Amino acid sequence: MTVTLWALTSFSCGGGFDFVHGMLLYPELMKLGKKVVYGSFSFGSPYNIQGAEIVWEEKGLRGPICAKKVYATSTGTDNYCPEVRICSFLDKKYPETSPHFVYAYYARAFSVQSLTRLYKQFIQEHDIDTIVVIDGGSDSLMKGDESGLGDPIEDCVSVTTASLLSAADGIRHKLLLSVGFGMDRFNNVSDNDSLRAVAEITALGGFLGSVSIEPSSPCFKFYKECIDHIYEGQSFRSVMASGLVAAIEGDFGYSVPDSCKERVRTNNLYLWPMMAMMWAFDPEVVAKRSLVSQWIQDCEYYEQCNTALEEKRRNLAANGKILPISNVPTQEQILEGRFGGNRIKK
Repeated sequence: MTVTLWALTSFSCGGGFDFVHGMLLYPELMKLGKKVVYGSFSFGSPYNIQGAEIVWEEKGLRGPICAKKVYATSTGTDNYCPEVRICSFLDKKYPETSPHFVYAYYARAFSVQSLTRLYKQFIQEHDIDTIVVIDGGSDSLMKGDESGLGDPIEDCVSVTTASLLSAADGIRHKLLLSVGFGMDRFNNVSDNDSLRAVAEITALGGFLGSVSIEPSSPCFKFYKECIDHIYEGQSFRSVMASGLVAAIEGDFGYSVPDSCKERVRTNNLYLWPMMAMMWAFDPEVVAKRSLVSQWIQDCEYYEQCNTALEEKRRNLAANGKILPISNVPTQEQILEGRFGGNRIKK
């Protein structure tokens, strides 16, 4: 069985690090004898990566869009190129299966239609039967009527594409995984909206379970080593990846990792143990629940997806159907409701 880890965007401040979170699975997949093909739905244009072959290209609304096959010998910018660094890391850790490669394609260039064509090429070329879509954060679970959506287009394009691929395409298994649950507070997604999404997806039969990421586990140690290796070769620091590492190691509350202090103020990042978990969902159920998926599914170009989202959101707002900012009740509110003001005054 071949397992493919496709990447989703998770936060608007750049990154495209979601494919990197697949390193949390990589050692166990190797033990099981699986073949892994990585795809980076990146926030960096693959045209900026030199020494990488264009394996797919077609015309976009504003110019050509492509996918490149990136190796450790490829070169990117000094600021951002995790695809190259992942390849060099895997070459070092698993020299017997080197050279390793990652497919890189620009997240803000693809629609469901174009990404489906690209994925079908990969599936056929590598005989892929399983797709695991990995999201750093929880904005991939948003329905579309919440107050804050994170990065809805990029996530929904990937989830919807995965949901539409079927046995006729060679796909037998597909998963949406979420790590860093709650990190998208930084991206205007409330915890209450994320938890409500999990509840509603569970009621629809789409929640497939969750596991804790233990700080002593070999997979986490492998992931942390990979992040350090990436940072050695580029100046960009991922808030998601650095915050995930800190949360898994036990940081709690308003805490910013040293690597991100130039990007994030202390009161913008709140860490908690739920980030140190991996949640699994059926992408078909997630897409079926999603209004955004319905809005963008037939768009040919990425820009049309943005237009559709903006138009539908305006219509919802005009009819009073955008939900207000949603918060988890505070302990004071719960005590007030149970005991009245007397308990709190004591």
